[in-house]
Amino acid sequence: MEKSVRVIILLFISAFVSFSIVLAESNNAIRSATIKDTEGNEVVLYNESHALVIGASDYRSGWAKLSGVNKDVKNATSILKKHGFNVVVTKDPSYEGLNKAFTDFINRYGHKQENRLLFYYAGHGYTTTLAYGDDMGYIVPVDAPNPHIDREGFLEKALDMQQIEVYAKRIQSKHAIFLFDSCFSGSIFTLSRSVPEIITYKTAEPVRQFITAGSAKEKVPDESVFNRQFIAALNGEGDVNNDGYVTGTELGEFLQTKVVNYTKGAQHPQYGKIRNQNLDKGDFVFIVGSRDGLLSGMKPASKNKTDVATNNSIQSSAKKHRVTGMGVEPNNSDMSKPQRIAMAYRAAELDARRKLLESVQGVKIGSNSTDENFIAKNDQIDEKVNGFLKGAYIVDKRVTPDGLYEVDMEIELTP
Repeated sequence: MEKSVRVIILLFISAFVSFSIVLAESNNAIRSATIKDTEGNEVVLYNESHALVIGASDYRSGWAKLSGVNKDVKNATSILKKHGFNVVVTKDPSYEGLNKAFTDFINRYGHKQENRLLFYYAGHGYTTTLAYGDDMGYIVPVDAPNPHIDREGFLEKALDMQQIEVYAKRIQSKHAIFLFDSCFSGSIFTLSRSVPEIITYKTAEPVRQFITAGSAKEKVPDESVFNRQFIAALNGEGDVNNDGYVTGTELGEFLQTKVVNYTKGAQHPQYGKIRNQNLDKGDFVFIVGSRDGLLSGMKPASKNKTDVATNNSIQSSAKKHRVTGMGVEPNNSDMSKPQRIAMAYRAAELDARRKLLESVQGVKIGSNSTDENFIAKNDQIDEKVNGFLKGAYIVDKRVTPDGLYEVDMEIELTP
């Protein structure tokens, strides 16, 4: 009788877990990723999109706790759901839990060829030199000892990049990308930058891509610049060539440029493709908008209310579009502290205006544009600034704990 009760309980638990997974997938609203060709026909890029987001923060064996990871996991989950991903979240995994998270996720979602899989890890990373002289990178579960205290225990518990490569090759889906918000040696991938130019070709060929927040011996701050720029990239800023897509390669280039800049050279993200001739031809693709910009069909609202009035009433469809610009103090010893702060805020405001133009009107401006040529020396930019951004206004200014100066700007939009 007791054995029968146990069997019934186990069956109930199994059914409940299965139901919970199905319910979670339903709530995540899995949908295919589609685009329209020049004739208006729908073309499916991916049948399904799935993401595994792992956050390790509550370390208990000699590593510093990372309180900011929980926020990073939340932000990454939110933007991925916005892009149509079913998101599975694993928090504070042990060594066994970390391996199980990868294995279960791949077994459940990685066997369908037309899927795309994304892996995002936030937590400690570490690189050590092995006995035979090679460097090995690791991601660190919460129960792994600090290698400076217990090296053998660390090697037993940390998950090395060779195992990540095994997981990458085990996947049958054509596209998989691994993002690590941690720093370690990226020896399993090549830093080759060559990519195909046509989106359909990029999605047709298989690929395994990797992006890390920094190289070996660099440290990632708990207030993650990498995470913030990852969100910005998927919101459209990573669309380097303004074609409505962010590829895995574009994402790597964007993160490398931005993170190096905003950390003042303290972090140097690495990106590339697996060293395998059968898995390095394609490119992961995010759809971020049309060729005319993220907010295609939207235009700046007039500040004159009569211009948007209908039947003597103001249209209620006006929307506010907000961006955040970032700047750093110039490294100039001849400037006073107030002057450096003023320059940092000015750079942040310039960055915000650039982002407004890029997202609203599809005007691409290099991140290294100066205030002078941004306003005056480029006729197209000058026209856009004076015509479309007159209604833009600053809503907030602040300094982040890692020394970045941020300016929030808004502009009202109407259909």
